[in-house]
Amino acid sequence: MLITPEQIHDLNQLQASAHQRQWDKLSEEFTKADLPVDTIMQRLIDFQVAIPSWALGTGGTRFGRFSGGGEPRTLEEKIEDVGLLHALNRSGGAISLHIPWDIPKDAAQTKAQMESHGLVFDAMNSNTFQDKQGQARSYKFGSLAHTDRQVRQQAIDHNVEVIEIGQQLGSQA
Repeated sequence: MLITPEQIHDLNQLQASAHQRQWDKLSEEFTKADLPVDTIMQRLIDFQVAIPSWALGTGGTRFGRFSGGGEPRTLEEKIEDVGLLHALNRSGGAISLHIPWDIPKDAAQTKAQMESHGLVFDAMNSNTFQDKQGQARSYKFGSLAHTDRQVRQQAIDHNVEVIEIGQQLGSQA
């Protein structure tokens, strides 16, 4: 769902006078307490949070999903949702992906979609705690610290793949 900047502006204007009164009161309290209002405000403006792709649903964590209706099913839908969050709060301008769940089909197209929403990629997270279909070795008893050298190598190879995906997408994390 796309919300235009004009729609956000119009809705904000409806609350502008009440917001200004509340801001004036808070500003007055900060000034009385000798707190730097402008510095605090700038820090709030600058504050950014990377939204993890696995958090865009009705239930579950990065360790498992408990899907409900209406949640994003694809990387493209996740990017749209984060774009909407960022349009509304201006402090969620990055997304952290979780590989292998969020492997882009076309890195250039995915980057273009991100840019159209004013987003960047943050951390690229690897999944070495859960076996994926067709995986040669199991992580049941560990991955990077597994006693079996082949399992460790599989986990290393996966992490290298995740780093390469991050580089293709322009992640700086």
